[in-house]
Amino acid sequence: MPATVTLNTTTLSDGIDERSTRIKLSSTANVLPGLRLYVDRELMAVVRLDVDPWVLVRRGADGTPSIPHGVGTPIFIGRADQFYSSPPNGRPASAIDVSPYIDVVGGKIYFAQGDAVPTGAARYWQIQTTTLGVGPLGVRTVTFDPTSST
Repeated sequence: MPATVTLNTTTLSDGIDERSTRIKLSSTANVLPGLRLYVDRELMAVVRLDVDPWVLVRRGADGTPSIPHGVGTPIFIGRADQFYSSPPNGRPASAIDVSPYIDVVGGKIYFAQGDAVPTGAARYWQIQTTTLGVGPLGVRTVTFDPTSST
């Protein structure tokens, strides 16, 4: 069964250093003041939208470290209460609240997997892995697995 909320995503259009408070996104759809952007172990609080596609943010929100991020880095968009400070505990329910489950302290992204049988015994949490590769003409590729909860 799908999650109640699936976090929206976008990517960085320009790399940023640890002091940048104005960031360029590939899309500002679903980005609103007060929301959080999770980028590679860091939460950023959206302060306001600037000239599209620029966003003003407060770096290192909720005690996370402010660190540099490269162009193309995936970003998850959500409310502060949709991110967590520890790994998931136990088996996922057949209907989970938020997907993916992001542990901002540990820096891991989890997806609920398996059949949603009444006992939940066939369910488990899978950590998302990232595989870097090289495609046609030497273009670098990034593959994420899994990309959704089942």
